[in-house]
Amino acid sequence: MPQTERVRYGRRSQRRRIRIILICIQILLLLVLGILLGGIIGAFYSVSKVLPSSHDIEEYRPTEATRIISSDGVVLAEVYEENREVVPITDIPKDLQNATVAIEDARFYKHWGIDLRGMLRAFIENLKAGRMVQGGSTLTQQLARNLYLTREKRLSRKLQEIILALRIEQNYSKEQILELYLNEVYYGSGAYGVQTASKIYFGKNVKDLTLAECALLAGLPKKPSVYSPYENLRAAIGRRSVVLDKMAELGYITREQCEQAKREPVRLVGLKPGGLAKYKAPWFVTYVLKRLTRELGADMIYKGGLEVHTTLNYEMQQAAEEELRKGVAAAKYMNVTQGALICLDPHNGHIKAMVGGVNKDFTKDQFNRVVQARRQPGSSFKVFVYTAAIDNGYDPSYRISNSRVTYVGYGSKPWTPKNANGRYGGTYDLRQALAQSINVVAVKLADKVGIDQVITYARLLGIKSKLERTLSLALGTSVVTPLEMVSAYSVIANGGIRAEPMTVTKITDGEGGIIKEYSPVTMQVLSRQTAETMSELLRGVVLQGTGRAAREVPEAHGKTGTTSDCRDAWFIGYTPELACAVWVGNDDFSPMRRVYGANVCAPTWAAFMKRALEIYKREKNPEMARSRTDLEEKSRRESERSTRRERSSNEARSPRTIDVTICTESGCLATKDCPSTYRASFEVGTEPMTYCPIHGSQEVNQTNQEAQNVPPAPSPPPQPGPSPTPSDRYVTVTICVDSGRIANIYCPETITRRYRVEEAPNKVCTIHRAPRE
Repeated sequence: MPQTERVRYGRRSQRRRIRIILICIQILLLLVLGILLGGIIGAFYSVSKVLPSSHDIEEYRPTEATRIISSDGVVLAEVYEENREVVPITDIPKDLQNATVAIEDARFYKHWGIDLRGMLRAFIENLKAGRMVQGGSTLTQQLARNLYLTREKRLSRKLQEIILALRIEQNYSKEQILELYLNEVYYGSGAYGVQTASKIYFGKNVKDLTLAECALLAGLPKKPSVYSPYENLRAAIGRRSVVLDKMAELGYITREQCEQAKREPVRLVGLKPGGLAKYKAPWFVTYVLKRLTRELGADMIYKGGLEVHTTLNYEMQQAAEEELRKGVAAAKYMNVTQGALICLDPHNGHIKAMVGGVNKDFTKDQFNRVVQARRQPGSSFKVFVYTAAIDNGYDPSYRISNSRVTYVGYGSKPWTPKNANGRYGGTYDLRQALAQSINVVAVKLADKVGIDQVITYARLLGIKSKLERTLSLALGTSVVTPLEMVSAYSVIANGGIRAEPMTVTKITDGEGGIIKEYSPVTMQVLSRQTAETMSELLRGVVLQGTGRAAREVPEAHGKTGTTSDCRDAWFIGYTPELACAVWVGNDDFSPMRRVYGANVCAPTWAAFMKRALEIYKREKNPEMARSRTDLEEKSRRESERSTRRERSSNEARSPRTIDVTICTESGCLATKDCPSTYRASFEVGTEPMTYCPIHGSQEVNQTNQEAQNVPPAPSPPPQPGPSPTPSDRYVTVTICVDSGRIANIYCPETITRRYRVEEAPNKVCTIHRAPRE
């Protein structure tokens, strides 16, 4: 091939190679661009999976602590995953806002979510230093990271942060972003948000902070553990100076204000105990939290910023803790180391006090003996035997021999029940036997009624624990909890109506909106007559029996309980207002020395109940703090004075009164066959006009006949001023305390009150009747 041809061919080949190389480079560039584009698309896709929607961003609120509140308004506990109390930007001092912007993001009000100038500056400074000395993240990026992202150092996470920051800037104003940041960021020492930080470090609300305090807080988020004044006060003061200098440099404060703030001493409030150690009424709080967590979920409770309104009265709780500790301490020489106390309102089941143990440090002993300890109730279980008997037709006067008896078939060998004093003989009626806690009589009665009936009534009254189907059950050999026992006794206190124990009345959100309300769950499980008869028997225990130590509490009813090996002692009792159970013993089940329900538990019960009843009356009605006797006497005297004043001032124009005989049972005019009557005075025109429909005779009572034929009174002379209207007329009525109706002669407790005629009760009490022949 000629030389010219070879040169021409070589040039063509070189051009082809160059074209091929260029094509390869173009393909490579396209591949790189494709990879980059794919990476960007993939990053955006990954961002879309973790980023919230615009609606979610607009609706976002930082998590807050949930508060557990007592019925008397005391905050018992604040529970949280992050200890935070959210405040609006209007409550955050301008100095704190400016200090945060100055030290964290000086160009905050100028950028749109990311600061390219700041990122470039940080990149250059980090290159110079050879390590990470500056961050290029804006406040908005930090907020995005805190709200939705992790702190892992990956390019994809940084990209997510940037995109989310841009989206946040689209949905929020700068003021809203700053408010979210200041309520979200961590300030060390367990404090999330400026309000909580202000309280933890300075013991005040954030709106009351000084310039120096604002600067100190603003410097913490960068390294909370390093700059915390509780960890390193000198480092905290140095960081505060840096913040103040930056504020002065940016014109937020003058140089004089800067220097003055630097000289201000740091006044810390001191770290308070947190967690369980900070709970008031800790046994009750943890009991409530367990139940609510199962019902609503942990996230709702620990992040929702709820207010849980409970039934517990904190003043009553304090009295319970004090009296139980006193009672156990006084019996320490008898080898008593532990106790429990539970008090509730029998009418609605509201738990008013719960003491699960006597140790003051709850962090070292969280065992709640009120609901977790299952112990033998001893003779206090006899109430179920007697209830079953009374409800099945046995009368309190029914007598049973106290003679020795042996039951064959109990366990693997015959069983002979024994009395506590070891004595036998004689007969006892049910009233005496319960008051003196005669074991043999209780077992014989259980045998007569049937042990299955006893178990049935125990279940009806609220015992849920397993009960052994043996006659020894009558003496309390199966284990139960104090909450079960006090709930069961409450049925008798409440006239046969069982109210399920409850701890929470309502749950609200942070703005007061009601999330859930709880109402008492009640059911009539005993006849009122049976409940009243059992109350009569339990009153006898206090007045003449083993519960005499409780006599100092007005209207106390109850029953002692002591196990044969002296490992458990109880007193469970009630008044018309409250029911309470006290248990003492040892966690290791070691026996106590000569400890009985009568000598340790009953005095502790009485000491607590005297205080609790006063608190209860103040809570329900301040006027009820005085005794019922005083109230009745005062009411009677005021009624008499009012009557005399009314009579003297209105004598000329008062309508004439008339005395009639009323049938106690019907409240109508008595006939001659009405077995029980009483005389009452009425103003003419307000007296009953019909005769008793209950008792058969049509012949009227002679006194009423005469009263009906009384000639009309002469018209009074005209008086100046308006004529008296029906609402100006009054009548004095004796009322039954139990029913609120007109009392009859069988009503045990009455009170005299004065009513306007149209407001006076017009029906007679039907609860209390003449005893049947």
